[in-house]
Amino acid sequence: MREKLAQIITDEGRRRRLQYLTVFMLLGIISALMTVLNIITRKGYLAWATGVFTVLCAVNFIVMRLSKPGKHPDGTCYAEGKGAFIVSMVFVVEIILLFTFFIVSGNPEGFSAIWVVMLPACGMLLFGRKQATVLSILMFIILIFLFWTPIGRSCLRYEYSATFMMRFPLLYAAFFFLSLLLEIIREATQKQLDQLRNRYEYLSAHDCLTNLLNRQGLMEEHQRIAAAEEQAVFILDIDHFKAVNDSYGHDIGDLTLARVAQLASRIKDARICRWGGEEFVVWFPDARSMTDPDALRQAVENMVVQIPNSSKQLKVTISIGVAKGSGKLSDLIARADKALYRAKENGRNRVEVDA
Repeated sequence: MREKLAQIITDEGRRRRLQYLTVFMLLGIISALMTVLNIITRKGYLAWATGVFTVLCAVNFIVMRLSKPGKHPDGTCYAEGKGAFIVSMVFVVEIILLFTFFIVSGNPEGFSAIWVVMLPACGMLLFGRKQATVLSILMFIILIFLFWTPIGRSCLRYEYSATFMMRFPLLYAAFFFLSLLLEIIREATQKQLDQLRNRYEYLSAHDCLTNLLNRQGLMEEHQRIAAAEEQAVFILDIDHFKAVNDSYGHDIGDLTLARVAQLASRIKDARICRWGGEEFVVWFPDARSMTDPDALRQAVENMVVQIPNSSKQLKVTISIGVAKGSGKLSDLIARADKALYRAKENGRNRVEVDA
């Protein structure tokens, strides 16, 4: 349950959809209870209003629940499916009409008008800052018209005190600005959390030195991509890399790794992974798009690593093992690894293909 809730919270669209459903359910329950209370206290018009709103909340909940959410390109859902969008717009009209009725009728004893202060907070929760601000301003204009203009006062069916009519719009404005401030803080916090989550997801799937995929990232790509029946794998290893570290230091070793990774990353239609140490895996989901591994070997052989603050230059070579076939990626990598060992045994700086 916690994992599912965490997934919803981190997806803005799913979060808003859940909030719609929750608010519709809660408002429906509250309206139903108020309807019963209004019937008991014989508030006829108010009972009709809350009863109708109860039914509308139930309809909104059902339509929202049954409507198919829209989809982002990455497959995550967002609230603005056609059904959700229509429900949200209809709900705006419903809530404005209900609150206007509360103010005009004044039942019971002027208390219903107090519910209007919920609008800014609910609006921010459901519609976000921009749309909720427009909605809240619209309600504020209605309040000003009804309480502060002669024409508006003539529409009222309840005799509010002059003090109430003067101060209530100011109370509403205070609730609006408080809700706006909390929503701005929430948006900023959510944005920061999303950035941190995206950064964490990137780092968990990538090697920090070369920015290539790591093992976990490669396996995630393998699960995500629909591979062809025949795939291909290279495993390349920098020859005598320990001697590079011993002779020039680990900083130059890291620089060499980054340069080899840069050349490997130019391979098209492949997923490149730093498998570990000085080993890299190049996976082609479709073997038909496999490039010539010897071209990569020659590119590395021709590569020159300039030693910083020195006139010295470093050159390295790589050995490559190749495997093609169907089945599990781990099996292909194991076969390519055996071919790599043969390349090492046969003199290095060469390509061997698994039979």
